[in-house]
Amino acid sequence: MNIFTIGETMPRVIKIVDLVPIIYTEGIKLAIEDRKSIAKKLEEETNGLVKMDVVTLDKGTASIESAYDEFVNAPYILQKVKWAEDNGYDAVVIDCFGDPALDPAREIVSIPVVGANHSACFLATQIAGRFSIINILPETEPLIRHLLAKYGLLQHLASIETIHVPVLELEKEPEKTVEKIVNASKKAYKEHSAYAIVLGCTGMSALAEAAQKKLREEKIEIPIIEPLRAAIYTAISWVLMGMTHSREAYKTPRPKIRTTDFKLPI
Repeated sequence: MNIFTIGETMPRVIKIVDLVPIIYTEGIKLAIEDRKSIAKKLEEETNGLVKMDVVTLDKGTASIESAYDEFVNAPYILQKVKWAEDNGYDAVVIDCFGDPALDPAREIVSIPVVGANHSACFLATQIAGRFSIINILPETEPLIRHLLAKYGLLQHLASIETIHVPVLELEKEPEKTVEKIVNASKKAYKEHSAYAIVLGCTGMSALAEAAQKKLREEKIEIPIIEPLRAAIYTAISWVLMGMTHSREAYKTPRPKIRTTDFKLPI
């Protein structure tokens, strides 16, 4: 896992997969372009040390907005995670705020697998202690609360503010979506004493900078945490530290008969 090899004067390249856990449609075209921009910026900022490839699923749903969507896509997420390890990648980022299939993915590979919700919300507790989440739809709120309870972070949650915009419509009218994010953030700050904002969907990745700028223009100095970037930089730090998830906490599944209609990763 160490990026340095004996006898080398320069570290080897860190290869990361940004796994967008849905199928490609025109609805995520701008989101994919944003991820490619992030990859280019990473490579430039690190002088070529970090390279990130953006990957979508071959089969599954067009977006993840429910536990059902997560369940449908989970087998194909696991296939891609195993593919990443088999092809020499150093880490995988699951590019969805619901952290779909994060635990089983960690059970089947030894390379770091990092979740967007997990990374962003723990970062929020580090830099602010108390934070609010800007949620996309009412049906995703229970999923978010379940994850925060699982991660032991509910005591840090100030509120969940829902903007009522589906994943595939977040970038159709970006200025209106940004305005909704800003208004929800202001409400979280003024009414619930949120000291940081976590965007509750990685589909908002291209909108975070504009929303942060508008908050600052209104003299509201609270950080907006974009979960995809939080996960990417978490993954990089893990690789640099030679760290991965505990193989005792995430043990490899025992061999047994498993009959499915699709190829299992292990």
